[in-house]
Amino acid sequence: MLLRKILMYEATVIDPSMKNMKPLAIAAVLVLLAPVCLFGQAKVRRLPNTINHPSFNAYAPYLSADANAIVFLSDNAEDNMLAPFYTTRDNADWKEPQLLPKSIYTRLNFLRGFALNADGKKLYYSTMKTPSVGGFDIWTSDLKGNTWSEPVNVGMPINSKAQEGCPSIAADGSVIYFMRCETMDQNKAGNCKIFRAGKKQNGQWDEPVELPAHINTGNSQTPRIMADGETLLFSSDKMPGCKGGMDLYSTKFTNGAWSKPVPWDFVNTEKDDQYVSVAALGRYIVKDAMGQRRNELMEYLIPDQLRPRGMMKLDGKVTDAAGNPVSAYISIVDITKKKNFYNGRPYADGSFIVYVMEGSKYELAIDPEQDAVSYFTKQLDLTTDKIPQVEKVSAVIKPLAVNDEFPLDMISFKPYSSVVDASASAPGLKRFMRLVKGNPNVKFEIQVLLSGYVEDSVRSSPDLTEVLYDSIHAKYDDIDTLGQLYERDTVIVKTTYHNDRTWQQAQAIAKYLVSQGAAESNFGFFGNAIPATLPEQRKLTVKAMVRAKK
Repeated sequence: MLLRKILMYEATVIDPSMKNMKPLAIAAVLVLLAPVCLFGQAKVRRLPNTINHPSFNAYAPYLSADANAIVFLSDNAEDNMLAPFYTTRDNADWKEPQLLPKSIYTRLNFLRGFALNADGKKLYYSTMKTPSVGGFDIWTSDLKGNTWSEPVNVGMPINSKAQEGCPSIAADGSVIYFMRCETMDQNKAGNCKIFRAGKKQNGQWDEPVELPAHINTGNSQTPRIMADGETLLFSSDKMPGCKGGMDLYSTKFTNGAWSKPVPWDFVNTEKDDQYVSVAALGRYIVKDAMGQRRNELMEYLIPDQLRPRGMMKLDGKVTDAAGNPVSAYISIVDITKKKNFYNGRPYADGSFIVYVMEGSKYELAIDPEQDAVSYFTKQLDLTTDKIPQVEKVSAVIKPLAVNDEFPLDMISFKPYSSVVDASASAPGLKRFMRLVKGNPNVKFEIQVLLSGYVEDSVRSSPDLTEVLYDSIHAKYDDIDTLGQLYERDTVIVKTTYHNDRTWQQAQAIAKYLVSQGAAESNFGFFGNAIPATLPEQRKLTVKAMVRAKK
């Protein structure tokens, strides 16, 4: 039974170089690899049969940044000709791929040059169809519902009298990378250079700028800008140490300059390696490779030293209690680096999308245009290894009601005290103050809850700032000076040092707000502290509850 399970697993993660080994040899190798593959991240993963149909070949994948849409080539079309297919997924399950419409798929296309924007709802590709600026031009089509719009030529200055292809769009849509080539036909291109252009506030593109000579060495193609906006993956057959054909390289834009390209030898082969894709988290690269019987789409774990910085997609919606879109202000603060990360507004339908970079903790805040209605905050921890591709956020902005709860996570205290750190807490205090002033007839119960209560008979830690004296009345027998036994009363004072400052901290928040103009009658207090068994369970929670004002 064990051998059977191992052989089934081989079909999805085994290195192609093992395909000629006998089953028992494969089993032996996989038993040795099992700790890596089963208990860590698999180094190679095959995409499911919904995409890798066992009867057809698959090539040239392009994955949306949120990893929920993919366009690729397959010979699952008329006369087994290669054609572009598109599909999306809900959670982990991919839907059946659909052939792109004939308004997009024609024999005039550069076959492997399809690309998607971050959410997979805008398609980019190259074609010779008219009206054109030059030879092959870059065109776009938008997915509206289940229908692709009529393609539109992006025009000048992106397109020129030369041949343009393989566009790649930054996650926020503000920058486009593409190749401009001397020659191009439906299957290949030659003597290409990579260009970059930013988008103006009016939606038009700036004049494209050629990347520097240490990247454009004579035939650099297929740029792929990662979601971090600073890592560029591209292919070339004119770089030192090339294994053969087109090899993959990466370069990073830091301190105003592009770094020396580094080969991705963990996926480079003697053949052409260029039509690939990496989702926003930056863990795996999707690439076509020969499977047991057909060409398939595979995911390869990117080594840590080559990984782009991962980005998590915030997919949000701001509505009122009835589900109608609400105009609001969206801000994201990088708590770790103590700086603003993003400021913006939701779209007309209330939705918003922001990509947040791993390595920091953030606070997302959604503030209404009116002071009297509720706001929304959420803390995001992107410092762990378990970061989701997408974090969905549903923010309801509405008038206050009894028992509504508002987190005050951004309000903090100076170390080992109940003194509000007004500087570090300024955004949270300002937001809460606006709500309090906008609702003079509402009472807010400020709650401070400590998980991690500690006490000791001595001050064994600087955190034990509070002292509890407990008087114990006791009676015991004693002998007087005449040697007579008698009963004696005494008082023993027991001293306990502890770290429960929750009541004082709740009162300190209210006191600060009163000093800024709030009415004292607007506030009530509650504090509580409980022990925590594990270190990761220790935390301080600060929030406000709406109570009926008597």
